[in-house]
Amino acid sequence: MNTETPLFSVATPTRNALEHLRRCVGSVRGQRADDVAVEHLVQDARSSDSTPDWLATLPDVAGVSEADRGMYDAIHRAWARSRGQVLSWLNADEQYLPGTLAFVQRWFEAHPQVQVLFGDYLVARPDGTAVALRREIPFRRAYVANGFLNTQSCTLFFRRTLWERGLLRFDDRLRYAADKDLMLRLHDAGVAIAHVPRVLAIFGIDGHNLSTHPQMADEVEQVRRRHGALASPALRRLVMLGRTAERLLSGGYTRRDFAYRYAIDEQPRYRELQARRLGGRYSLADGAEPAPQEA
Repeated sequence: MNTETPLFSVATPTRNALEHLRRCVGSVRGQRADDVAVEHLVQDARSSDSTPDWLATLPDVAGVSEADRGMYDAIHRAWARSRGQVLSWLNADEQYLPGTLAFVQRWFEAHPQVQVLFGDYLVARPDGTAVALRREIPFRRAYVANGFLNTQSCTLFFRRTLWERGLLRFDDRLRYAADKDLMLRLHDAGVAIAHVPRVLAIFGIDGHNLSTHPQMADEVEQVRRRHGALASPALRRLVMLGRTAERLLSGGYTRRDFAYRYAIDEQPRYRELQARRLGGRYSLADGAEPAPQEA
C-alpha cells in the first residue's frame, strides 16, 4: 500500500462483482496519471468469486474481506480506515472518468466554503455503451424530499470534516435509500452542497442495481415521510414540475454528443467511445430505474 498521505479516500463496497470491480479499480488507478494522491478502500463482503484472492495481489488497493450488514455499513467500514481529506464512494459497477479527481481537487481548493460536491454523469451498460447523459441541477430540498435524490453517489465528494463531526453517517437500518436520507440530513444541518455542470463519472446499469429492488419504493417513501414530504401525491407532482422546468431551462433535456474513455480492466486500459445525441432518460429496458423517477 502507498504510504503517501492521500487527498482522496474512495470507498468501494462489493460482493461477487469481480468483473465490474476490475474496471472500477482501473478507473481509480487512472486518476493517478494527474498526480492525484488517492487511496482506494475496497470493502468486500466475503465474496465467493475470487475477489478476496484478487485483492490480495494489489499492493495499491486497501482491500478487506469481512462480513458486513449491507452496502452502507460497508462504506462506513471503509471510511473508518481512511486517511484522506476528501471522502467518496464508488460502487463496483461505476467508474470515475479520467481527470475527475484532479478537477474535484482544484474545485475544492477554489471553494473552501463548500463541504459537499456533486456533478453530472453518464449512464452506461457493462460494455461501456452510454444510454443517457444526466445533467443535473443544484440540490433542492423540496424536490428531494418530495421526489427522488438527484445527487448520484458516483459523483458525490465530502470533506473529511463531516466525518469527524459525526454528520457523514448513513442510517444503516436502511438498505436502499440511506443516501437520500443522508443528503437531506446534511442539508438540514446547514452543510453547503454544490453542483458542478461537469460529467464526473459513469453509473453502470445491468438490471441488478439496488434501485430496481422491489423494496426500494417502500423505503424511499419511508424516507420522504421522515423528512416532511407533502402527504398529497398531487401536490408532490406539482412540486416536481418545478424541477422539470428548472432542468429544461438549464439545458438538461437537450441531446448531446459526448466522447469519453471507459476503463476496461484494472491496469487500466481504456476504450475510446463516442455517444451520439444522448438524452437524459433511461428505462427498465436498460436495467435502470422506472421512467417516473427520471423526470
